[in-house]
Amino acid sequence: GGSAGANSGVGGGAQDGAFVIPGPIVLALFDRSGAWPRPYADVGARVITVDLLPALPGTLYSGREHMECDVREVGKWIAPACGVAIVLAAPPCDHFAGSGAQYWAEKDVDGRTAEAVALVRDTLGLIRSLRPRAWALENPVGRLRKLVPEVGPVRLQWDPCDYGDPYTKRTQLFGNFNAALTRSPVEPERSCSQGSWLMRLGGKSEKTKTLRSTPPSGFARAFCSANPPD
Repeated sequence: GGSAGANSGVGGGAQDGAFVIPGPIVLALFDRSGAWPRPYADVGARVITVDLLPALPGTLYSGREHMECDVREVGKWIAPACGVAIVLAAPPCDHFAGSGAQYWAEKDVDGRTAEAVALVRDTLGLIRSLRPRAWALENPVGRLRKLVPEVGPVRLQWDPCDYGDPYTKRTQLFGNFNAALTRSPVEPERSCSQGSWLMRLGGKSEKTKTLRSTPPSGFARAFCSANPPD
């Protein structure tokens, strides 16, 4: 990925080295697709996505900017004074998801678990410093809360089919947000012997990881409606 300095064209005048940006701002961390915050852009908010890697081709839309940098560097460029209204965080789940439990012991020994825990803790620190009106951190069902108890309780557990997208991917949301999302449940379609089409996405490529982690549009709209930017 690139550096914050090379991709920090997010406007405004500087305050203590960080940019002051006209709001309302929705900041989406670990996000290449821009799918989760897209409904916010549709209602006039300014969306800033952040990831080590570039935005996925064809996913930039009006109202969205992408910072190609380490999430831990964001505080250098976006100040609390910017008025970030909403923070959406989707940290890598590789070392937390229950689907990979058979590898946990190995990861605990070789340091990958400790790195993942530190990244989540740094993300929570950034969120605290920005003081958003609402924030949410998503991860699949697994051991995140056990390893990072300061993330707080599970506020919402859901599948895409709860919000109109006909497949399953049980996901948990932590944070401080209105969890009373309007549901529009549909029957999930079974597309392979394991159920959801997501189960057919094997491999460890960045493209596969992104496909597996991209929030469905129905959920994104429901979340935005329940947690407006202003």
